[in-house]
Amino acid sequence: MTGAPAPYELSDRPIVDVPAVLAAEFARRWPRSADGMAAVHRYALLPTGKLLRPALVMYAALAVGGEVEHALPAAVGMECAHTGSLVHDDIVDADEERRGRPSVHVAYGPERAIIAGSSLYFAWFRALAECARHGVPGERIARAMTAQAEGGYAMCQGVFDELGLAGDLDCPVEDYLTMAGGKTGALLSTSCRVGAILGGGTDSAVEALGAFGRHVGLAFQIRDDLLPYDDASAATMGKPSDSDVCNHRPTLPVLLAHERGSSRQRAEIRHALLHENNPATALARMRALVAVTGAGAEARALADSYERSARDAISWLPVNPYTEVLSHWSRREPGPPAAG
Repeated sequence: MTGAPAPYELSDRPIVDVPAVLAAEFARRWPRSADGMAAVHRYALLPTGKLLRPALVMYAALAVGGEVEHALPAAVGMECAHTGSLVHDDIVDADEERRGRPSVHVAYGPERAIIAGSSLYFAWFRALAECARHGVPGERIARAMTAQAEGGYAMCQGVFDELGLAGDLDCPVEDYLTMAGGKTGALLSTSCRVGAILGGGTDSAVEALGAFGRHVGLAFQIRDDLLPYDDASAATMGKPSDSDVCNHRPTLPVLLAHERGSSRQRAEIRHALLHENNPATALARMRALVAVTGAGAEARALADSYERSARDAISWLPVNPYTEVLSHWSRREPGPPAAG
């Protein structure tokens, strides 16, 4: 079925404080008394980060008229999948810090981190299956399961492709954005699609919200790429700001600087990324080059463009407290504002 979703009936239902609901659910599922593998999961998941992906599941479901209980287990599962990917990413990148404390593989050892991270992917699907107990029809769960599987595969493909970019300063910007669309955009798009499906949205609403998530994901990745190149932002990063430089990984600002720079500047970028042995020196030099070539400003403008595309994608949906939150979310740094 296609067409616009029914208008939101505000009069007969209270506005849901999504961040509070999510915080309470994570605390309930992973209490302080957790032990064994659950304790590793608690360490990885709590205290939570922005909860961007589970919040998108919830807001998308509520935006199309769904109920909290229809989407809440799936929202938790989405964060499990994302966190599992971070646990593995930190091992691949040899990052010893995450969210201002030792990474899971440092705190518990790489063997337990690999196993616990993998189990979080299975928790993703187990949580989705829980939705049946809350009255979600089997057909919706099957569709959501397909969306999750496709999104998870696309995310892994994006991360795999990113590894191939190490040291490749000649990578076209378009190829980098394709990679970012998988690595980051796919799971955000999936979050919106799954929420809209579980909430009973029409095909058109599901596709619109999926496009919203994809555009937000690309903007989010670009702004994340920019964090190391600003002193104030770098201080707020949850992982070392020189991680990409240490891994010889060109991000969008670096690729733009290399593409726009003079021959001398391109040589300096190549030396900083590939041959400089001191990460702090390499990052400082790269910051200067990103600024002087205008690459930072160009990357920010591209992020702005994706955020506008995100708002355009859902502009036709009936206005309600949750579409308003999503629209707000697509402006600069996403955060989890409460509806209302």
